[in-house]
Amino acid sequence: MRKLFVLMTLAFAATVLSVAVWAGVGVSPMVTELILPPGSSHEDVIKITNSGDEAILVEASITPFIAPQGVPEFLDPQMEHYAYCGHDLFTIEPLEQTIQPGETFGFQYRVSMPEELDPYGGRYAAALFRVIPAPTGTQVKVSSQVASLFLLNPGGGTAPDFSFELLGIRQSVYNPRQIIIEGFGENRGNLHMAADQVFGIVHVVDQDGYIVGEFRAFAHTMLPGKENSHIHEVTWTAPDTLPNGKYLFHITIINFTGFRTESSHSHIDAERQVELRF
Repeated sequence: MRKLFVLMTLAFAATVLSVAVWAGVGVSPMVTELILPPGSSHEDVIKITNSGDEAILVEASITPFIAPQGVPEFLDPQMEHYAYCGHDLFTIEPLEQTIQPGETFGFQYRVSMPEELDPYGGRYAAALFRVIPAPTGTQVKVSSQVASLFLLNPGGGTAPDFSFELLGIRQSVYNPRQIIIEGFGENRGNLHMAADQVFGIVHVVDQDGYIVGEFRAFAHTMLPGKENSHIHEVTWTAPDTLPNGKYLFHITIINFTGFRTESSHSHIDAERQVELRF
């Protein structure tokens, strides 16, 4: 069993990952997505800004991460078992730095993609920055963390492959007009899938064949591997004028993989008839 040593409530949003910003401390960039062919390297800086009113000590490290439920979990590098970990491809310096109020400091990193990858595919890592506020008198202050996430693509031969299984449709016990749709999603490919590579839409159809509801669903960034599979949940609010009856929920999901492969997209259809009682 993998050991998790920190869990931060980071959400995948649009085509990038959003990172929580500790009060008074910012990180830039929050996400770096690179195409890095085997044998190549890349160098740059990650900037930490202290917008608070006191000095902070920042400790830097590189760690792998996964993202079940769309929420990144940072793994202990000594105990990780995720096949697409990329923490060992990085160096960062310095490992420790004091940053004064109003100052920005750049941590220098270097990432090198090896000539051979096993398995071949994307690599994922995070630069973690542990922030320790300066002590003030006898007041004890708790350290926090910010992160900069890396999505590495080695190039040709990589693509996401999204699969989806409709699990169920039910009405909320608190509000019958809140319709909850659940499905199990997994990226079976060898590269992350960005939110703008997948298009999911749900049509709600009455018994006469009229569309009474239409909404987007099941689209966000997803890393490859079973470790990142999870149950997607979306809620649809039925109009107040919608009467009791049987309705067909038809779900269409299209996953675009680009034009590097013979098939540039996959198409998933699922539907279920549900009797709604309000």
